[in-house]
Formats: sequence, C-alpha cells, structure tokens
Amino acid sequence: MTYSMAIAIREKEKLKHQQMENKYPKGIRLFGPKENAPSFVKGQMIITPKEFLEWVKANPDFLTEYKGEKQIRLQMLERKDGKGLNLVVDTYKPKEDGLPF
Repeated sequence: MTYSMAIAIREKEKLKHQQMENKYPKGIRLFGPKENAPSFVKGQMIITPKEFLEWVKANPDFLTEYKGEKQIRLQMLERKDGKGLNLVVDTYKPKEDGLPF
C-alpha cells in the first residue's frame, strides 16, 4: 500500500467518523464570549460535577485508558451554524492494521 493510499483511507475513516451521531456529555456546557469580552476570550465552559459524574458512570464505554488512568476524550467542534462550539465525545478508534497513523 502506498503512502497516498493510506492517507486516503484514513481521511475516509475520519469522514465516516464525523458523520456518525455525536455524543454530547451531560454536565458540561460551552458558551461563546460575551459581547464586551476582550478578543483573547473565546468563550466559557461551565461544568456541573454531579451531572457530569453521573453521565460518566452511565457511559463507561466512552472511557479510554492512558498511562494506567481512565479518561474521556472530548472534542470541541464548530457548530454547524458557525456560531460557537459544541463539546462532543471523541469516539474515533483507529483500525489496528499496522499503519503508523
């Protein structure tokens, strides 16, 4: 398999992943910056620990492991209307086919 073929396959997998239904974690909310906020403020995130922890316990399939610790991978994606961000669970799992990426 050539390098360009491998890249094309990976891009196809990414697109397929993006088209899957997004999973939104409960207890975490993103908001755009307020009108009078300085330009370096891109928004705010509000976390409700109880709600988030209940959601984590109810969705153990979203947990991954890194260096022996459990974690949840999240992505900040631009909203379809272009007005802000959404926080979604990163459910992408690369195929274990020997490719380096």
